[in-house]
Amino acid sequence: MTQVFYGIADAMQPIFGLLPSIGALLNWMFGLTIAVGTSYWLWYDAKVRRGGDNYMSYKG
Repeated sequence: MTQVFYGIADAMQPIFGLLPSIGALLNWMFGLTIAVGTSYWLWYDAKVRRGGDNYMSYKG
């Protein structure tokens, strides 16, 4: 039974080497998404307050 677990561990070794770079990429993607979303939100709010069309309030 130990041979099975050692085999699984040996097969997973290359994947564990990739995890730090995937984690850093995921952090950058979340950060970029939050930054773009916040920028759009602030721009849209300023536009609506100046009398622009509030198209997000339409229901259907």
